[in-house]
Amino acid sequence: MAMSVIGAGPDKDRTRFFRLNLVIIDELTPILRDLLHNEIQPTDIFNTVKQKYLKIFRPDEIALISTAKTKSYNDFDITLLYKLLRNVCPNISSPTIKWGLSKMPSQNEITVGDDIERIRLIRNNVQGHITEAAIPETEFQEYWSTISDICTRMQTLLNKDYVRRLKKAEECTIDSETENNYMDKIKQLAKEEEDMKEILLKILEEKELTSKENLNIEAKCGRKRKFVETLTNTSIYILNEMVKSINEMTSESEIDQLYENIEDFMQGNKEEVDNEQFLKLHEKLKRKSHYMQIQTSQIK
Repeated sequence: MAMSVIGAGPDKDRTRFFRLNLVIIDELTPILRDLLHNEIQPTDIFNTVKQKYLKIFRPDEIALISTAKTKSYNDFDITLLYKLLRNVCPNISSPTIKWGLSKMPSQNEITVGDDIERIRLIRNNVQGHITEAAIPETEFQEYWSTISDICTRMQTLLNKDYVRRLKKAEECTIDSETENNYMDKIKQLAKEEEDMKEILLKILEEKELTSKENLNIEAKCGRKRKFVETLTNTSIYILNEMVKSINEMTSESEIDQLYENIEDFMQGNKEEVDNEQFLKLHEKLKRKSHYMQIQTSQIK
């Protein structure tokens, strides 16, 4: 489907930016949700991930996946949907070349995996313009043609009217209220991801994680309190399972050697890395290594 020429100039560039974001949020993201629903029912997704794919996902992602039983995939963003479709759905045909490329698939590469890659790249590229909130006409036309082709193929595959919905998105008015609405949505998506990283960092840095300990981490937003509780519990579960596996499969001497190797690496590279978290981890590792040396000497 060809897109009509909107025009040139700063205002038109801004309109194009928000129209593409409207399509990314309201049309392309639902396509990925429909693809996932077609492969795995929301009631089954958490158990599937827990049984085979736990190590692929971050604790905050697993916490969100656990809500699918009651909320379906409605809160899953493109990042999480992409990871699930790529890693957990064996019936999804892979991209023609491979997953995770930085270049858009060519026009003759039209597997389902190719279209999933296109959606990921379109989202990344378009939202990379957020600082200026503008898309030039030529770039817009290229994106719109690609999105139109995706909708046509997905409509054939999933028997849903994506083409008509894209036509409505083409014709809808983009006024200041719509711009503010979608800018808020873009910023909220970014903020939620940062909030989850902060929560994880708090869990990992400030607590000795045990299965019996209670962690009190308050959500900044009341409606997310239950989600944060689930995230905390999931984080503890995952980390405990990791520690358990290490203890079962690794001897004390091998663990000691691992600490020494990491300590040597961090000691040799800390001057080159201006990163507060790196330095904090280095200090914790030094204390841990010192403690282990004391324990070893007492045993001897």
